[in-house]
Amino acid sequence: MTVPHLAPYDPLDPAHHADPAARLAEARDRCPVSQPRPGVHFLARHDDVRDVLTDPETYSSVDNFALEGAATTADLPAATITQLDPPDHTALRARLRRWFSPAVIRKQEPRVREIVSDVLDAWQPGQKAELHHDLARQVPTRVVYAFLGLPEEDWERLHQWADAIDDILPKMPLDMPEFVALTRYLGEQFATRAAAPATGEGVLDGLAHPADGEPPLTPFEAVIHSFQLIVAATDTTGSLITNLLYELLAHRSHWERLLTDRSLIPAAVEESLRHDAPLQYVLRTVKQEREISGCPVEPGDRLAVSLQSANWDERAWGADAADFSLDRPAGHATTMAFGYGIHTCLGAPLARLQARVVLEHLLERFPELRLAPGYHREPPEGLLLTRRPARLDVVL
Repeated sequence: MTVPHLAPYDPLDPAHHADPAARLAEARDRCPVSQPRPGVHFLARHDDVRDVLTDPETYSSVDNFALEGAATTADLPAATITQLDPPDHTALRARLRRWFSPAVIRKQEPRVREIVSDVLDAWQPGQKAELHHDLARQVPTRVVYAFLGLPEEDWERLHQWADAIDDILPKMPLDMPEFVALTRYLGEQFATRAAAPATGEGVLDGLAHPADGEPPLTPFEAVIHSFQLIVAATDTTGSLITNLLYELLAHRSHWERLLTDRSLIPAAVEESLRHDAPLQYVLRTVKQEREISGCPVEPGDRLAVSLQSANWDERAWGADAADFSLDRPAGHATTMAFGYGIHTCLGAPLARLQARVVLEHLLERFPELRLAPGYHREPPEGLLLTRRPARLDVVL
């Protein structure tokens, strides 16, 4: 009996995104470099993904995330860090890195704990809750607004604007009302800080007052970098938290193990990042003629580089790559959840911190936490960049 082939995985097809495991497994086995759309190649294997992400000379990040209708770098008054190549990327990353140093991230933990406690204080044991919107989305948005130094009274409207933008990424028109409102607001906040003495509080104040030897940023640049931080840090971290809690509760023996051994919490966070990469893929543009797994690619071709498929590749992770395991050996392979190479996510330590703190608080406050009776995981409608359940219904 001949097993029929599935259609090539298409990152812009919601049906493929909703339940990708079978298509990605077939892609890794039978066609690791496919062409789901004209001029677009899809990369499925771990080693190909790693090689492309570590070769910015051959594969450009300009217009990363710009695929069929998304805003391009040329459309924006300033480029985000995710859409720059060296040497521009090198200089900007060095400038932004000081806010993501280990010492700075450690200082955020008390504020993160305060935010998580504020959300959980309204909950009672036995109560029903929806963990994605009521917790996993609430915590990262509040953390990033505090990190930027934005006034707390504005957080709710910022949350609404960011949600609307996240829901349609990567296809975001620049005249979208929420994008216009959010960037205008950030411009006003930057101007207020630039006109006042430096306080040293929040990333936005740091952007308004460069360190010695740093050239000043234009208002457009400051707005784009702040906008990038909001968009990159909210939905992806919320997806990490939701995916982590789903896996621990869907197979509740994992939750029980953490209740008895809290030292497994970091391993649980790392395995969630591998098993359910919040960001599913990134894009690169070919600059030089090459072959990838025997497939020729030409200058100008776009590569959709699957972080999720790399994280499920049995060649890198072993025969149990599809399983969520708290006992997976550290260093067995490279987790691609936060990208790789020069574009590895600057905010990864802050995302890990939030996931750890949320898990610690839930284990302490709600040890009997479990999925709601009859709960069934469903994918969000139209969500094409991130992976998570549409909702996560539980009983506290």
